Amino acid sequence: MLRSSVAVVLAGGALLGACNQSDEAATQNSSLVTVRDTSAPAASGGVTRDVAAPEQPVVTPMAAATVIQSQPGPDGSQVDLLKVAVTGDILTVTLRCASSERINTESFRVSDISVIDDATSQRISILKDNEGKWMASKVSGDFMTADCTAKPGIIWAKFPAPPATSQTVSINLPEVAPFDGVPVTR
Repeated sequence: MLRSSVAVVLAGGALLGACNQSDEAATQNSSLVTVRDTSAPAASGGVTRDVAAPEQPVVTPMAAATVIQSQPGPDGSQVDLLKVAVTGDILTVTLRCASSERINTESFRVSDISVIDDATSQRISILKDNEGKWMASKVSGDFMTADCTAKPGIIWAKFPAPPATSQTVSINLPEVAPFDGVPVTR
C-alpha cells in the first residue's frame, strides 16, 4: 500500500512538472495575449481565470501586381502580362484584362493561345490534363473568358516549359498584340 501511494505521488509530481514546463514553453512561444477575466467573481479560494485572446492581426494591403508588358486588346481592352515563370517542367503565364467599357468580357480560343520559344522558334500550346481538359483558367468549351470591367479579369494558362537555355519567350493571344522577348523566371 505504501509503495503504491509513493508511486502515485511520484507520477503525479512528474505530470505536474511536465505540465509546468509545457506551460512555460507555450507561454514563451505563444503569440497570444493573456487577458485576466475580472467580470466573474473569484471562486472560493481566490481562483481567477486567465483567458487567452489572439493578438489583432496586422492588415497589410495586397501588393499591386507588377506589369511586365501591356498590349492593346480587342474592343478597347488592355491586356497586361503579369507573370511568366517556370516551376518544374511547367511554364505558367498570368495575364490581366482591363477595360473602361461598361460591359466588356473577352473570349480567347484556347487552341489559338501559344508561347513561342524565342531560342528555337518552337510554338508551344496550352497543356491538357489527364482528362483532356485545358490547364487554364475560366475555360468553357474551347474558349477562355475574362471579365475586363468591374475588376480586372485575371487569366492564366500552363504550358510545357521551354529548355533552360531559352531565356525569353513570346506570348500570342488572338486579337492582342504579341508580348515579345519576355524573360522567363526560373
